[in-house]
Order: sequence, then structure tokens, then C-alpha cells
Amino acid sequence: MAEEKKTPVAGAKNPFAKEKLPDARITWIQSYPRSGNAWVRAFLYTYMAEQDKIDLKAMARAFSHDSSAFIFERFMREEVSKLKPADIGEKRTEFLLRACRSSKNDLVMRSHMLQTDWGGQPTFLPQYSRAAVVVVRDPRDIAISLAADMEIPLDAAIANMAQPQFALLSKGTTPQPIGSWTRNVLSWLSRPSMPRLFVRYEDLIENPRREFMRIIAFMNLRLDFGQLDKALEATTFEKMAEAEKEDGYGGAHSEEKPYFRSGQVGQWRDGGLSLSQIQSVEQACAQAMVVLGYETETVRVLSADEAEAARLAQEAEAAKEEVVIEEDGESGEA
Repeated sequence: MAEEKKTPVAGAKNPFAKEKLPDARITWIQSYPRSGNAWVRAFLYTYMAEQDKIDLKAMARAFSHDSSAFIFERFMREEVSKLKPADIGEKRTEFLLRACRSSKNDLVMRSHMLQTDWGGQPTFLPQYSRAAVVVVRDPRDIAISLAADMEIPLDAAIANMAQPQFALLSKGTTPQPIGSWTRNVLSWLSRPSMPRLFVRYEDLIENPRREFMRIIAFMNLRLDFGQLDKALEATTFEKMAEAEKEDGYGGAHSEEKPYFRSGQVGQWRDGGLSLSQIQSVEQACAQAMVVLGYETETVRVLSADEAEAARLAQEAEAAKEEVVIEEDGESGEA
């Protein structure tokens, strides 16, 4: 008897078929909080939109936050308040897929998360990512800015920055696993999930034209020197602070506690941190600080060659002090 052929059910999904990836990808503007992320996004929006004046609210709409509760609920059709943090982590892959499918063109998104596994899923996926501009800043200055922004004591901010499991829980956002400063930075240095460009905040302050041209080239944007000058002029710290006052950018921030607070480099040297606080930050962050070119004042980090030389020296010294008991040879009695 011939085997009966079954007619496929209309609309049935082939379990062996590969799901078509969306054409749009995400370019991430990534940083630990209070590292200059907003400045980079403000410049890029002004440059890409061919504007000569900064519009912070338009920037926030165009370059959305990957932890926006509003956007998560719009794409996922679920209330954030009814989900556990692990549930949101588990759904992040689908969230990023839907975000990409929602756009005809590539997206630019802001993030503070470290690269890790959350709810059994990676926080960043190469199939949905184009690249990442990773903005880093001296953790000693971050501690001062973070304490002021969160309205907590400096010692508490320093302790948070040393917590491997540290997560941001803010109104209007989904939980953000950012980890310690060291863990966050090293995750972006060591997990090659996408092309990455590291930009130091201090270098942006020293030479913004050079550094933003690096970002433009990395993102494969058309270089327009006239628009570059307009965007640089529109996004000085003073202009962004003024724009914040005009349009209320920053949500919970106020005139007494502005989002754009100081922006200065080296506040920790000018009395911003005590010696013991400098030591606490450096002890927690020295490994990544040295990799990124930040000199430490209270902690010395050995290079691999120095560490190996020290190990061999210790072994040689121990060998000198080793007590060797030799066995007596046989002796006869007369």
C-alpha cells in the first residue's frame, strides 16, 4: 500500500527553516554610566541630521535607550512591572530582533550594559549588531559624577562600581546589568561579538575634532567638514547644558541637579576624592585602567613580563634558602 502523502498545513512553520535576519542592524553607543555617552550621541545626531543646533529630545527619540520600558512594552506587548529581571533578560533577544525589524535603516542605540549572559541569553548578539562605539572614562572621575547623579555618598558610589553584579534600577527603564566598572569594560574588550571602537572621554575633551572624526570613519558615515564644524560647535558642554535647561532633557534631573553637571577631567585630583577613596577605586579598577592607559597613583600593576620575572626571582630566592638534608654514606667500624 502506497504511503499517504500529508498535505502541509497552511501557515505551518518549518522547524528546520532558518529564520531570515532583518536587514537593519544596531550600532551601539556603549559606556558605563556618566562616561560621556550623551555627548557622543548628541554630536552624532546633530551631524547625521545635518543640524546646527542641538535638540536633546529629538536625539533621545532617534537614538533610543535599549533599556527603555516604554520601547520594551511597545515591541513586546508586555508590562515591564509584571516581569522579573530574568524574564526581561530571556526576552532580550526577541526584543532586539523586533527593534531591528521595526526599521528600514540601521539603528543607533544607547546602552550601559556589560556583555554577559542574562536570563540564559547574551545581552548583545552579533546578528543584530553592526558595531559599537565604546566610550570609557577615568573611573575616579566617574565615581564623583555617579555619586552626584544618584544622590548617594561617594563611598557608596565607589562600592557600587566595585560590585560585579551591580544593576541599575531606574524609573522608566528595565533593569540594566552593568556590573562593576572593571567587569563592564573588560567584557567589551574581551568578547569579540562585533567591531568595536574605544574612545576615551579624556581624549574627546582634549581633541574633540580628532576623536569625532575617528567615530565618523568607524561608523562609515560620509565626512562633511562643514557639518562637522557645525556639530562640534552645537555640542559643546555649555551648549548642551543650556539646551537641557530649555527642554528639560534628563527626566528626573532638575536645575538644582542637572544631567550635564560638570564634564571636567581630573576632578578626583582637585580634591574630589580623598586618598583612601582614590586607593579604593584603583584597587578595584587597576587592571582595566592600565589596559586603557590610565595611570594609577596608589596601586602598581605588573606587566606580564614583570610578573614572570618576579615569579622566577622568588623561586630563585626560595631555592637559596632551601634546607637540603644529605644522607650520610655508609661507614664501617674499625
